[in-house]
Amino acid sequence: MQACATSCAEVDYAELLGRSAKFELLREKVKQRIDKQRGKELDKIADLVVETISQKAKTGEELEKKREQLRNAFEELGG
Repeated sequence: MQACATSCAEVDYAELLGRSAKFELLREKVKQRIDKQRGKELDKIADLVVETISQKAKTGEELEKKREQLRNAFEELGG
C-alpha cells in the first residue's frame, strides 16, 4: 500500500522545486518591502530585544522596564 495517491515515479520533482523556489522568492520580496516600509522601526525593536536579553545583571525592576518597552514597541508595530 502506498503512502500517497501517486507513486514516486509520477511525482514531478521539477514542478515541486519550481513552486518552492517561487514561494521563496515571493517571501524574499515581501521581506524587502517590509524592510523598506518599516525597517527603521523594526531595527529599534531588534535593538530592544538584544539589549533586553544581553543585560544579565539588571535588577528585576530595570528588566521589567525593558520588557515593558519591548511590549509597547510590538503593540505599536501592530499586525
